[in-house]
Amino acid sequence: MAIADTGYIGTVREQLEQRRGRLQQVLGKGETAQLNHLLEEVDEALQRINVGSFGVCEHCQGTIEDERLLTDPLVRVCLECLTPAQQRALEYDLQLAAQLQNGLLPPTNLAIEGWNISYHFQPAGVVSGDYCDLISDGRGGLYFVIADVAGKGLAAAMLSANLRTLFHALIPLNFTPEALLAHANRLFRESTLPAYYATVVFGKTTASGELAIVNAGHLPALLVQQSGITVFESNNLPLGLFSEQEFCASRALLAPGDTVVLYTDGISEARNEAGEEYGANGLHSLVQEQRHSCPRELVSAFRRHFDRFRGARMRHDDETLLAVQYDPVSQASLEQNVATA
Repeated sequence: MAIADTGYIGTVREQLEQRRGRLQQVLGKGETAQLNHLLEEVDEALQRINVGSFGVCEHCQGTIEDERLLTDPLVRVCLECLTPAQQRALEYDLQLAAQLQNGLLPPTNLAIEGWNISYHFQPAGVVSGDYCDLISDGRGGLYFVIADVAGKGLAAAMLSANLRTLFHALIPLNFTPEALLAHANRLFRESTLPAYYATVVFGKTTASGELAIVNAGHLPALLVQQSGITVFESNNLPLGLFSEQEFCASRALLAPGDTVVLYTDGISEARNEAGEEYGANGLHSLVQEQRHSCPRELVSAFRRHFDRFRGARMRHDDETLLAVQYDPVSQASLEQNVATA
């Protein structure tokens, strides 16, 4: 079984033993049939680990999907052996997870004074391991994030939601970008399983156009200016590999009309019907052609170009593209706003 071969099994055992301890504490205050049933299921899962049958379908003796085991180590059968009622329940849960995830995305009409913003977000399945976010600092500056959690499906979607929670909790504390990523990494590492990690680009800007950007194992971030494209390569490890990681930021000064473009590998690694890869160069060329466009026009042009390239080929990975353009408020407008306030 793949999950046992990759070292997850020890962590799964530890999690099950922790669950067992909590259940026994609750049972000590009063027994119920449901709690007793849960305790029996945990004990049976631990027994399957002990005898080496954890992850083996009890019906067909095939392999239970790793993603389902990571989400719920109590599962006993593979997807193909689920009853019709269980299949309907799983489909409902996935649809509900997709609705919840869509509700966590920035509004498509998000307006933050001083910035033009647009993004493309398309899961490969029902839910996505990609995450993008935009948060105003309330002073004319902006925080932006794009991340890609290793893996796909519900487990990756849960971890991407966890990342969102971490960033929304840490940003108001006014850490430097380097310190914020160090805290986010430590918390993410402590809340996930071994070998699960996330590549991240985190950016912090000010009303005057100061940009600090941390690329943690992600694809290059692009700064699109009239003179050309500046590439911010990764110079940090992804989040979640080690508890104690240090991060460094790159810095630049934005001019009006400069645009930061971020994307995930569902775009750069997409292939067409001939098996050719879209590649980072394909995106860079498009961004260069659209350097005079606003983010909404750039994202629309990307969608048309990307769809033509892929043709009828199926989507195999989550796709996210984020464009953030510096459009500072004029001094006259600032004075008018102050006078009106």
